Order: sequence, then structure tokens, then C-alpha cells
Amino acid sequence: MTRDTSDKIFYGCRCLLGLMFLISAILKFISIGSFESYVFSLDFFNLTMSSYLSRCLLFVEASLGCLLITTLYKKEVDILSFLLLFLFSSLLIYLVIIGEEGNCHCMGETFSFSPIQSLLKNLLLFILLFFAMKSKPFQLKYPRIILSLILLSSFVFSFAQLPVGFGNERETKFNVEAYEKLEQTQSVLQNVKKQELSFVCFMSVKCKHCKLAMRKLEVCLKDATVQPCVQWVVWGDEEGMNEFIKETGVKMQSHFFMDPVDMMPITGYNIPLILIFKKGELVSKMSNATFDDELCRKLLSEQVN
Repeated sequence: MTRDTSDKIFYGCRCLLGLMFLISAILKFISIGSFESYVFSLDFFNLTMSSYLSRCLLFVEASLGCLLITTLYKKEVDILSFLLLFLFSSLLIYLVIIGEEGNCHCMGETFSFSPIQSLLKNLLLFILLFFAMKSKPFQLKYPRIILSLILLSSFVFSFAQLPVGFGNERETKFNVEAYEKLEQTQSVLQNVKKQELSFVCFMSVKCKHCKLAMRKLEVCLKDATVQPCVQWVVWGDEEGMNEFIKETGVKMQSHFFMDPVDMMPITGYNIPLILIFKKGELVSKMSNATFDDELCRKLLSEQVN
């Protein structure tokens, strides 16, 4: 089909909008763990639901990006694109109202956008969509087959890394004997058992899984009426610790540093390890992969009762 100059411009806007959706999906996928933690931090859904929702958003963005460029089912895709931008913009307005200034993860962690900056970006996307809607669709053969391929490819891409709660999670390893030996030499760990509820977190300041786990724990702790005892056992140094706090935005907790040679036998050579004690008794052990937000919230609520 021959396109005049104005229609070429309109189609160019459509391609730019489609590419923006695709780039957004790809950048979120690159840091999918951080994105799902951010969705969880909004406190609308539990961790498992947040993990699935994060991947569903990737699927929608990737699918719409491809469909915008191919002009398949143009009217329906235009409406869905408008609704997606409207939904994202409404959430951003809410974040601005409550005073949120951190990265909204619209471009993952590669590019940091505050809610206000992301709103301005969405305004540009709305303008692109306005002109994109004026473009003429291609007359493609086998549109249903192409649609099926796009949806299948987007689904495989979005769920290439399985969400939290899918299938059987790995067992969290923990060497009780090695921990008890450490406890004998660390008075702070002895004090942990004297508390109503306490969390002991073994982690590294450079470990991305540790960063994600501490973000998840922080979300559960922020709404607790009574704050439990939280003790970090850290592989790293003060400089790395300060950078860890700056990057994750979590609250600094009581901590001491430990040589990884001594730490790893306790954690089964995997980090992070989160131990939860209630009245001195170990009630749960978690990693980033096995983090149970519902159990954490239940234990925190029982402190009040």
C-alpha cells in the first residue's frame, strides 16, 4: 500500500510508540526481580501476585509494542494502548500525591525515572498515540497466525524467568550447629532470642538477591505497629553497607560484619538467609526465592495481639 507523506509521519509515530513499549518491557525484564519487588512495595498485592502481575505487564507491553508496529487489529490495539497509558499515568499521579520520589521502574533499573518524570514521558507517549491512531493499517496476510506468533513470543519472553510461587521452590539451607557456634561468640545474637520476635539476616552488600530480599522484608516491616528486632550479619564493609542502603532505600538495621569463609557454612553456601525467631525459637528460614510475605505479616500482627 502506497503511503503519502503525512501517513508516513503518522506511521513513524506508531513505530516510535511501539518501540517505547518494547524497550520498556525489555528493560523491566533485565531487572525483573527489582521490578517485582517494586510492584510488591506498592502494597496492593502479596508477593506471589506481584510477581505474576509484573510478568503480565511485560507481556502486555511487549505484545502491544509488536502489534502497534505491524498495525494488526489497529482499532483494538489503539484502545488497549490508551488504556495502558491511562492506567500507568493514574498510578503515577497517585505516587506523586503520596510524595513518592524514587525510581518508578517504568524503564527498569537501567534508567531511573521519578513519578513526575515518568508522567512527562507518558504525556509524550499520549501525543505519539494521538498521531499513531491516524495511520493506515497494513493489509497483511494471515493476521491471526501473526497475532498468535506475537502473543506466544511475548508470553515466552515475559515468563522466561518463572514467577515467585510457581512450582516447588528450592529448600532454604541452614546449618544449625554452625549458627549456634556463632551465637556463642556474638552477644547481639544471644539477645535476639530474648525478643518477642526477631529476624536475623545473613547477606552480602554486593548480592542482588540480598538486595531484593531486604526490600521485600522492608515492605513487611514498614506497616508493623510494633517493630521487631532485626539483626543483619553482613559480608562486606561500611562503604559497601552505605551503598547498599542508598541503592535499596531500606532502613539501616543493627549489623556486624562477618568473613564469608565463616558465614557460608552457616547459610549452606547460599545467601541471603533470613532466620525468624519467636520467643527464642526458630519458626522459619527463608531465602529471596522462598520469601513468605504472608507469614512475615502474620507474625508481625501477632506481636500486637
